[in-house]
Amino acid sequence: MRNASLHHRLLTPKSLLFLVVLLYGCFAGLRTVADFDLGWQMAEARTLLSTHHISSVETLSYTAAGAPWVYPILSGIVFLQLFHLGGYAAISWFCLAALVATLFLAGWRNRFAALLLLLIATPTLADQMIPRSGLFTVVLAAAVSRILLDHLLRRNSRLLFLLPVLMFLWVNLHTGFLAGLGLMLGYCGAEALEMLLPAQRRDAQAHLRQAAPWIGAAFLATLLNPWGVRIYPLTMSFEHLSTLQKTTVLELIPLYKQFAWSDLATVSPSSSIWFLLAISVLCIVLLALQRRLGASVFLAAAIVACLFSARTQGVFLPIACILNGLALADAFTKLPSALQEKRTALCFLLLSFSALGTLWSIHEIVTDKSSLREGKITLFGAGASWWLPQQASNFVLEHHLPTQLFSNFNLSSYLTWSLGPQYRDFADGRYLPFGDHLVAEQMRLTGAPLDSTQWTQAAERYQLRTIIFPLSRFFGIDSIPLREDCASQQWTPVYLDATAVVFVRNNALPADQLSSLRIDCQKQLIDNKTMPGVSRMERYQTLANASVVYFMLGRYEDAQIALTNAQDISPNDDSVVLLQGQLEAAQGDFLSAEKDYQKAIHLHASDAGWYQLGLLYANEQRYREAGIALQHSLSLQSFPRFDVVWTLAKVQVLNGDHRGALLTLQEALALLADAGAEANPARASIYDVFAATYSQQQDWQHAIQSEQAALALSPNSEQRWHTLAQLYSSAGDSHNAQLAEQKAAAISPAEIKQTAPTLPASR
Repeated sequence: MRNASLHHRLLTPKSLLFLVVLLYGCFAGLRTVADFDLGWQMAEARTLLSTHHISSVETLSYTAAGAPWVYPILSGIVFLQLFHLGGYAAISWFCLAALVATLFLAGWRNRFAALLLLLIATPTLADQMIPRSGLFTVVLAAAVSRILLDHLLRRNSRLLFLLPVLMFLWVNLHTGFLAGLGLMLGYCGAEALEMLLPAQRRDAQAHLRQAAPWIGAAFLATLLNPWGVRIYPLTMSFEHLSTLQKTTVLELIPLYKQFAWSDLATVSPSSSIWFLLAISVLCIVLLALQRRLGASVFLAAAIVACLFSARTQGVFLPIACILNGLALADAFTKLPSALQEKRTALCFLLLSFSALGTLWSIHEIVTDKSSLREGKITLFGAGASWWLPQQASNFVLEHHLPTQLFSNFNLSSYLTWSLGPQYRDFADGRYLPFGDHLVAEQMRLTGAPLDSTQWTQAAERYQLRTIIFPLSRFFGIDSIPLREDCASQQWTPVYLDATAVVFVRNNALPADQLSSLRIDCQKQLIDNKTMPGVSRMERYQTLANASVVYFMLGRYEDAQIALTNAQDISPNDDSVVLLQGQLEAAQGDFLSAEKDYQKAIHLHASDAGWYQLGLLYANEQRYREAGIALQHSLSLQSFPRFDVVWTLAKVQVLNGDHRGALLTLQEALALLADAGAEANPARASIYDVFAATYSQQQDWQHAIQSEQAALALSPNSEQRWHTLAQLYSSAGDSHNAQLAEQKAAAISPAEIKQTAPTLPASR
């Protein structure tokens, strides 16, 4: 009889659905490793274990000596030991285990409705299981939430004793331990609200008294860390974000600013989170009607936290699934009895659809179709991501290239691990020790040609001698002037493949050694056709990246060959179709390019696809269509990109949309508000277009004021003085026109060169 009873419980719709959720997690959580924080976290742990001292900023970087830096170290130690145990593959399996543990904590002995919602939440939770310290916050938040909510809902109070243990681990694993404190305060607030209801007051008081000692002990447990009570102000400093930091680290952008209607039309993590948020709003009302006031407010607080901090999605989702499942299950009991009698049949029907949908999703994951669709830099499986430039890193070590080493923001964290401790970085994902000044300079140098004055001055100031840039079409090559860099007279290219390029400063090595290392970017083959052990999709990513690199170098024939080979493997990747269009546009085949841009948008309506289509229309002088395409591009961006806004403004001027152009130009200026003096050339160019717009309207007063504003930012621009003279002349002010021409004539050619604007005005 006991075996029959157990067999019956295992075959219930709820038990089977729970197994489906865990099965989904086993596939969704297994991804190759690539993250922009894992490197410096493992590097810090390596320093601690080798020197028995918590590393300072200068241990990993040469630019921020003496800057304060405090960060929990235990997570880095965990990842480091995993790496020693089984390399990147062990880290991949650990991330899978973390996702399954989170799903188990949220789903164990929960309602059928909660499991359905958890199944929907799985893609978003999988996206939170990035191999870095924030992963521990998701798992621990699920554990703490389950303990507190079970106690709040009068299900189980036997696990309250675990709260101090979990908080001790949390404070030493990640700064997100503040979320754990917030959860416990939220629980106390929920019980206090329950006391407002006379029928529940005594029960709520008793439960709060029962939990209070363990919550107090949990707060005290957070003091058991290397910094003691100082961990609080030090951690709170992480929350003071600058505008540049918010735009550089995308996860810091509030979630509500990332909403796009197009996301709702796809099966992806971005659509899952919005569906769960919408359901949660409904369930707040249901919980209140069910006289669960505390749970209702607890859920509302979780929604607000999620909307204003995208990093808290992993904290929000288990709470939402548990409380939403409760609200929906209780609402079902209020339905007519005829429906309730068919409850088991309905559950089996939902289970069948869920299982079929899960199998389809697993197929998409295993074949990497979801990775391509969502533009991820990881693939299904265990090990290192194709994005990490391991061969370039090995080249630097094997040839003992000189320090100091420079790279961009995204790659530097990996390099502190793969090349450290002998190679330190300029600035990495820690951000705070470096501040806006150094990170902004790093971004400017990455986008500037190596022979520019900026680079000459920076190379002397920081004694830069080796550069390694990522060349991936994601988070890489888009900001690097590769063709100009390869033609540099001051730096020598010594390594190039589909993931990275390495340069050495000409005076950093003996001439004969540098000559032996030199490569010709215009002849180097980079698609690694014979690399052993490469999977089909890794081969695809290599070919797709190679085609972008060839394209950036102007090697259109090589780019087309690599692109064709890539499309033979996966023909429906919108990023590759988009590149095909760019390649055709570069060779003047605008008709074919337009078709490919439209095909890419049909596959995935991305801001990049609409932007390229807008540029094509603008080049064909189809300004109205260009403006529509560029506005579509902006509507899909979580944070408006300056280049898109700036292009739209110029298109609107050329289309005669003066009112729209003036509004867009104001938006472009606002985007540069915190950029500092280095953005003055761009600001001056914007004022040029203001002047052109007003002059088309024959509003000479505002046109003159705009050109004067441009000259205030670049007083030695001969062309702008000529323009101002023409505006004065058009306004009938011959005296000031003559003075402006005299100013232009007095400027020397050297001054003209120094003050030339970096962005052209559209006239």
